[in-house]
Amino acid sequence: MRYFAAATTAFLIATTPPAFADRGSNLPSANSQPAAATEAPETQAAPITIPEQLITNLQRDFGLTRSQAAGITGNLAHESGNFRMLAEIDGGCYGYSQWCGPRKSRFRSYAARVGGQESFQANYGYLHYELKSEYGAMMRRIRATDDVSQVARIFMKTYLRPRASTANLQRRVRFSEMYLAYRFDGAGCYSHFQLEASNRPAACPEST
Repeated sequence: MRYFAAATTAFLIATTPPAFADRGSNLPSANSQPAAATEAPETQAAPITIPEQLITNLQRDFGLTRSQAAGITGNLAHESGNFRMLAEIDGGCYGYSQWCGPRKSRFRSYAARVGGQESFQANYGYLHYELKSEYGAMMRRIRATDDVSQVARIFMKTYLRPRASTANLQRRVRFSEMYLAYRFDGAGCYSHFQLEASNRPAACPEST
């Protein structure tokens, strides 16, 4: 517990802009990134998609199985159009998790200091922060099952909390099962990141 308290204090050092001076403990420091929140080199032998890297990071940083990490990542794929559409089409939400309202404001304030709101660094870094700081009970429930559809349901209902009209659990599960089967076709690219338009990461180039 002593280590956890020290790590939490370091993680939440108030390097926040003035708008967050009264809630510094609710915004992660730009200097407290998870290890794999850094950008990939531009030159990479085989392209790596965003969901592939997310699954890798979630397994390592949270001690998850591949099924558990895929259940989370499939949810984020539904929210972000397979990591190709970061801005909500008919609304104001943004990012892999489609953060809205105060969460979006905090994400954007954080992203401005760690790579920009379109970057993997910012999106994974803020997801990592929220899961570590506010969703410990949910993560324990996720670790208790290796059923990818159950993980998808838990994450959707507890972390994302979508409107009933946009929930579409079946599509979230389909993405999760695709990723579990190593099928990442058409997903936004991590290793060769570029934008095809504003807020729209491009797919990976075809391997030669």
